[in-house]
Amino acid sequence: MTAPLDAGDLRKLCAQLARLPGGVAAALPDFFGALVARAEFRPDGGECWHLAGGGQLFLAAWGEDWRMGFEQAGQTGEIAAFPGFMAEVAHAESVPPMLLALLLVATGQVDDGRRLKRALPRLDGAAKDMMLMSVCRLCG
Repeated sequence: MTAPLDAGDLRKLCAQLARLPGGVAAALPDFFGALVARAEFRPDGGECWHLAGGGQLFLAAWGEDWRMGFEQAGQTGEIAAFPGFMAEVAHAESVPPMLLALLLVATGQVDDGRRLKRALPRLDGAAKDMMLMSVCRLCG
């Protein structure tokens, strides 16, 4: 079982994303560019990624928390839940909340029950690549 996340943990991850070659701005095109046709912010501060192969991955406010979910080929499902302060920290650190959420899933700091891997395996692989380049001490 992982320890509860706090804002300091999230700020550290944001700083690690900022150290990627090209910074945070390069993360979406470099790791997810072939998979995401269009990314847009939602009015609630979350995001929606329209996937190149059809469907979407979204991060939306859900009460006090955030939820990541997907819609693809007529199926919908939840991927993971995140603490309510996640998007606030991401925005304060100039990091798209979806990137931080995917990094949390890839590092195992948020348990998704392998739902991302089952629903969107290529996107899961790209998130793990981003994790290796930003968090892994051997690579990043």
